[in-house]
Amino acid sequence: MRGTPHTITRVCGSSRRRQAGVSLIEVLVSTLILAIGLVGVAGMQALALHNNQEAQMRSHASALAYDLADRMRNNVAAANAGLYDPATASTQSTCYTSSGCAMGDMARDDMQRWLANVAATLPMGQGHVCIDSTPDDGASAANPQCDNNGTLFTIKVWWDNDHDGQISVTAPNVERLTISFLP
Repeated sequence: MRGTPHTITRVCGSSRRRQAGVSLIEVLVSTLILAIGLVGVAGMQALALHNNQEAQMRSHASALAYDLADRMRNNVAAANAGLYDPATASTQSTCYTSSGCAMGDMARDDMQRWLANVAATLPMGQGHVCIDSTPDDGASAANPQCDNNGTLFTIKVWWDNDHDGQISVTAPNVERLTISFLP
């Protein structure tokens, strides 16, 4: 066995050169997969941010609607007399003095302050209150579509949630909240 010649092949050396190119392709593919994953994460983050903003606007609208409902429950005689009319809303300074004010003045003042709060809190915020048997309609405070039928008061609040300059009342982007209640 001493005389048997040993053959050395260079398989290892040539294989290493081929693997060097394959490693570069693997790195490029991995980078591409990582980039696609990061774009997906960014998209999910943007969607979560949009949904969070929408929930916040709906929460503000709900709090504002229940605020007016509570004001009307505290002034039931004026509510039943139809004095919570947005068309007659006006600031009544006497309501904040020790002598107080009449129920009609309180209703007009409540409406004025509530409408100002809706406009200040929600983008393009609008509000309306009326008696309505079909509360889930109306495109804006200018067109609330109140039928004045029934015994339930309805508070409708509209806003521009997606900041596109218009209020949408059709699915999937409904920017209206309504509540109905008895005073």
